[in-house]
Amino acid sequence: MKDKAWFNVVFMLICTVILTGILSGVYVYSRPLIQANTRLRGINAQIYALGIDIPVGMNSTDLLAFYEQVIEEKKINGLTVFQYQADDGSIWYAFPFEGAALWGDISGIIALDHDLKTVLGLDFISQNETPGLGGRIEEEWFKEQFRGIALYEDGDAIRYATAGSNGQVDAITGATNTSTAVLDTINETVSEIKARMGGGN
Repeated sequence: MKDKAWFNVVFMLICTVILTGILSGVYVYSRPLIQANTRLRGINAQIYALGIDIPVGMNSTDLLAFYEQVIEEKKINGLTVFQYQADDGSIWYAFPFEGAALWGDISGIIALDHDLKTVLGLDFISQNETPGLGGRIEEEWFKEQFRGIALYEDGDAIRYATAGSNGQVDAITGATNTSTAVLDTINETVSEIKARMGGGN
């Protein structure tokens, strides 16, 4: 009976070692692919937020080359800034943001014009909100609301439109917590951007 118990323990240990080795191998193999896809998602978010038109028929290699030609990553007063020169010669900025939502962290990119007074657009890189509810922050209609809106000078930079208010965007019905978290994160990011960049650069 004791021999059988030892056999079970040894068998379980061997299986654990083998499976751990397999999982480690898969992780090592797939890590570069995951990192490349994460970077590509961030690049697409910057391009979308800035409203840059991508030439038709680009694959991921072409997109990376195009991105490196038109967007420059910089550090300004401790902020990570992705800088783009528009067709009219003005400088636009894209900034990463991150914050806590209902079911986990959300991250994305918000783009502002040269004087930091107008939102050019935003996009999300990652989120874990409920599909069909909070997850709708990634839908086109929600993101496009932020494009071209002027920021308030006092208090919250962006507000939801409610009865009797003059907000600029609509919240997601049935996803109050996620909607609030998104707006809080964006407003905190904008406030930090303005404080560090001094109203423009």
